[in-house]
Amino acid sequence: METKISVSIICLNEADIIGECLQQASRVADEIVIVDSGSTDKTLEIAQSHGAKIFHQDWLGYGKQKNFALKQCSNEWVLSLDADEVLTDDLIEEIKGLNYGSDVVGYRVARKLFVGDRFICWGGYYPDYQLRLFRNSLGGFNELAVHESVQLPAKAKVNDLKKPLDHFSYDSLEQMDAAFKKFAKLSTKKRNRFLNPLRAVFNFFYTFFYKYLFRLGFLHGLMGLRLAWIHSKYSFLKYIYRI
Repeated sequence: METKISVSIICLNEADIIGECLQQASRVADEIVIVDSGSTDKTLEIAQSHGAKIFHQDWLGYGKQKNFALKQCSNEWVLSLDADEVLTDDLIEEIKGLNYGSDVVGYRVARKLFVGDRFICWGGYYPDYQLRLFRNSLGGFNELAVHESVQLPAKAKVNDLKKPLDHFSYDSLEQMDAAFKKFAKLSTKKRNRFLNPLRAVFNFFYTFFYKYLFRLGFLHGLMGLRLAWIHSKYSFLKYIYRI
């Protein structure tokens, strides 16, 4: 019996990027579930053109919003994607060839991060494995405000897929920097940290040297330096921002 897959995506004003995501996702999906939190651009028109089932939900936070989307999926196997993630042709063929009758209940997928049109492979940004394909009845997202992840039972068997997806998250380093500042504030809220200047300074320098030197970020030249700086600021601000 052929296994049916639901693709689950949350979105808000993603008209510039969601089309390619949906085009590729439709090649493995028996249904595409879109949960929109109030788009005012052509996101919903594009989703409709790909036959997606569209639901509206006011923003709940990343984890809760994605869990709401999972509840709208009618199939046992779910592939959860972000609107800026695009399945590669090789990954699509790998997903189609999986044995869903095995004891594996989830699959992690490597992500290739692009800033603009440049693939960021050094500095610890690749392979960035994320659990994306899993049994809906067993999995769900933790309800963190940011950096949410799928949680499965402790002894659940999870495998890594060999082929990656493309992650077109930022058009520029400036856009990435602005996003990381936002994430730092949300991260503070989720952990309820007190002001801790010494740990903040330690994290800044540790992250910078880890990204730039130990994870070979310098191989990206000036971009690698700026990426390490952005990520180090993020590590610093998580401990500085007050609730």
